[in-house]
Amino acid sequence: MSLNQVNRHVLIANKLLIAMSGLTRWTKRQDGFMYEQHHYNIPGPFLALKWTKSRIRHLITLLSHCDDQGMISLVESEDLAGFSRTSVRSLHDNLRLFEEVGLIRYDVHFSGVVSIELIDYLENYRDLFEKSGTYLSKTGYTSIWCGMVRHLMEINHVNILRVALRALVQVERDIHVQSQEQATLTYDEVRGFLPRYCGHRLAVKGMLDQLSRIFSVRLVEDTKDFLTAVKGSLSLQKRIHTVTRPLMFHMKLEEQVDSKRIKEAERADTLIGWFELREVARDFVDFERLEVPAASLQSLSDTYGFSACGEVLRSIRNDFLRFGEGLLETDVYRPFFESPVLYLNDRMRRLTRKSAIA
Repeated sequence: MSLNQVNRHVLIANKLLIAMSGLTRWTKRQDGFMYEQHHYNIPGPFLALKWTKSRIRHLITLLSHCDDQGMISLVESEDLAGFSRTSVRSLHDNLRLFEEVGLIRYDVHFSGVVSIELIDYLENYRDLFEKSGTYLSKTGYTSIWCGMVRHLMEINHVNILRVALRALVQVERDIHVQSQEQATLTYDEVRGFLPRYCGHRLAVKGMLDQLSRIFSVRLVEDTKDFLTAVKGSLSLQKRIHTVTRPLMFHMKLEEQVDSKRIKEAERADTLIGWFELREVARDFVDFERLEVPAASLQSLSDTYGFSACGEVLRSIRNDFLRFGEGLLETDVYRPFFESPVLYLNDRMRRLTRKSAIA
């Protein structure tokens, strides 16, 4: 496996992001107490570790490379360590530890090459539970753009990394789920999951300031503005009970690393590319019988990106313009007419692999 096969959108359960950021000590709420271990249904193995910077990086690296069943086959340890910006020795130490607590299983095939299985991938790492043939989620997962993952790997202070993980969960909940314009973390919430020595207001503000490549952050410390924000947000009203300081941080993801926005834009472009291909090809073949669901095209877009999807679709369209019905008789395009989704997937996989080599 080479680095061009890193997942473009890395899906991570919110409960794992919460566990890696550290559980909050600030449990008092308006209608009682809220303990994150139970609220997020966090599995024991996630709580059995002290989440150091290297362990956070390594687990996110595994999630960035695994397939949709949580498997990584025949990958070089040096590649994984390089991606996570750690030594190979640190990687192997953490792999052994992850296996001991029940997070993974791994095999060393020969020197420097391993295969890894994330245990109970769907339930533990995606928070997806099967019930009557459908999958349900209890506390959801966050989609993280691969460019964002690389920014996370560049964070050198573990507590700043923990703040970033918390902020990602809050953006997912406030903006992507509740459709609010911005996400909000209060000073007390941030202070609650950070070590006590990090609790000073300026220290917290300084950590958020260092995440400017990922988030646009606006500080609110005026009492009137604080109260206005609380009154306008039912979510904040439920979360806030005993507040020590009227201080909060409004956050948004920068557009260039917002996984949801990137997905939506590229999916739309891919569907347009398929429509343009169909308009040309339908003059030569019964294009409707190919039966390519929009969901399959969207999945291809998520996996390979519109750049690869668009190039392959344009190539097929140009071939129809040049050869018309003659394509039906070629060995090259026979797989396309038999199973267009598999054909497109194969073309895009070979294209991205070739681009990485070049």
